[in-house]
Amino acid sequence: MRLLPTLALLAGLAAPAALCQTPATPPTVPPCDGAFAIVRVSEIKPESSMDKFLAAVAAQKAWYAAHVPGDKIFVSRVKERKATEYSTTEAITYHFYSNPTGAEPKHDAGFDAFVKLYSESSTITATYFTCMPAGLAPSM
Repeated sequence: MRLLPTLALLAGLAAPAALCQTPATPPTVPPCDGAFAIVRVSEIKPESSMDKFLAAVAAQKAWYAAHVPGDKIFVSRVKERKATEYSTTEAITYHFYSNPTGAEPKHDAGFDAFVKLYSESSTITATYFTCMPAGLAPSM
């Protein structure tokens, strides 16, 4: 009967040691025959506008052009189903990375400014890390 409490005590003592172990190497980026991109679907907030969201995209493009010139960022407007106009409530952005395994540049006030514009104007509803085939990806 004393075996169970002893095993429980030993397991409890071993658990913190296991938590302190150095983690395994982070996973590597899988091979891609084109360009890596983050694709985000964003919903425009009712109290905001598509124009403010597009200003956030423009600010993000300008910041990355100054800090990571090879990255490409653009927005794709979503056409409303059975309508002849584009949505004013949903958009898709693409951020193509020139070096997807490199470190992100240091964030500064300009970075914080475009992130603030995004958070004021929209909510991200889906995010995908994708490999765009070489024939469809922008030239990097």
